[in-house]
Amino acid sequence: MKQPKRPTRSQKQIISDLRLVPENYLVCSETADMIVLYNKHTGKTITRYKK
Repeated sequence: MKQPKRPTRSQKQIISDLRLVPENYLVCSETADMIVLYNKHTGKTITRYKK
């Protein structure tokens, strides 16, 4: 797995649209239709489809 990065402003908006708190997540990867997020506190990785 690549090293997770801080989300950009547009990625923060996507994370908020998914009803998640952007401050708690780092972005592992992003494609046109999905985003892979890493939770800073739990260490778990989640994959979500963009709306």
